[in-house]
Amino acid sequence: MYRIIIHGGAGSWQGNKDRVEGALKAIEEALEASLKILEEGGSSGDAVVKALVIMEDSGFFNAGSGSVLNVEGVREMDAAYGDSEGNIGAVASVRYPKNPIILARYVAENTDHLLLAGEGADSLAARLGMEKIGPPNERIVKRYGELIDGYKGMRRFDRNRRVAEYLYGDTIGAVALDMEGRLAVGVSTGGIWLKLPGRVGDTPIFGGGFYISEDYAVCATGIGEAIMRGLISYRAYQEYMLTGDVYRSLMVSVDEARRIMPESTGLIALDKHGSIAYRFNTKHMMVAYYDGREKMFKLDSNE
Repeated sequence: MYRIIIHGGAGSWQGNKDRVEGALKAIEEALEASLKILEEGGSSGDAVVKALVIMEDSGFFNAGSGSVLNVEGVREMDAAYGDSEGNIGAVASVRYPKNPIILARYVAENTDHLLLAGEGADSLAARLGMEKIGPPNERIVKRYGELIDGYKGMRRFDRNRRVAEYLYGDTIGAVALDMEGRLAVGVSTGGIWLKLPGRVGDTPIFGGGFYISEDYAVCATGIGEAIMRGLISYRAYQEYMLTGDVYRSLMVSVDEARRIMPESTGLIALDKHGSIAYRFNTKHMMVAYYDGREKMFKLDSNE
C-alpha cells in the first residue's frame, strides 16, 4: 500500500487563468513523479522531496523559484522535512538554495539540529554544493512594483490579510506513505508578499506548519501567523489521537484556525492506514493525490 497527497497552496487563485493552468500541470507532474517512486518501492521521503522539487522549480507556486519578495525586494524562503523514523529538520529565511526542501531534508537526516536559519543555513547549502537560486522572474518583479506603494499605506494589522489577497496560492506541501509503512512530510514556501526581512512563518515550525509521528502526518498552508498562534498542525494530531479519524482531525483544526483569522488556513494529512484528507477555509486550495483507487488533481473552491 502506498499513498500521497500534495497541495499547491490555500488562498486565492482567481484572476490569472494561465498561471492556474500552469500550476495544475506542475502539480500533476509532481504527483506522477512521486507516484513512480512509490510504485517502484521507493521511500516516502524520496517521493515527498521529488514532488516539492518539481513544484519549487516550476515557478508557478510561492516556493523555490516562484517565491515572492519581502519588503526590500529579496526572497527569503522557509522549508521543512520530517519522517516517521524520527528525522525532523527545517530551514528559515534562506536566500541561497534553489531547492530549500533539499536543504531541510539534509538538516533532518545529517545534523543534530531541528532548525537552521539565515546566513548559517545558506552557508551550509553552499558548502554542500547545492544549486544556487537564480534571480526572480519578470512576473514576480513586476508584481512587487505594483504592491509596494500600496503596502506602505496599510495599517499594521491589515497587512497580512490584505497582502494575502494578492497571492494565487501559498506554501507547497506533500505527505506520503510508502510500501514499508513509512510516512514523510515536506513543506516549502517563500512566505508572504512584502514581509519584513527575517520574518519566519509557520512552515519550518514543528507543530505549526507540519507535524509527524509514527502514525500520522500533516502539513499546513495559509497565513503563518494564524497557523502558529493555534499550533494548527499539532492540534490536528491531537484530534487524530483522540478519534483516529483523519478527516475529523483536519475539520477541528481548520475550524480552530478560522476562529483566529477567517480565510487563513488549509491542511492535508495522511495516516499509516492510508487514509487521506484535506480541508481549507480559504477561497481555494490546489490539491493532487492518489488514494489507492484513483489519481486526482484539481483546484478546489469554497465559493
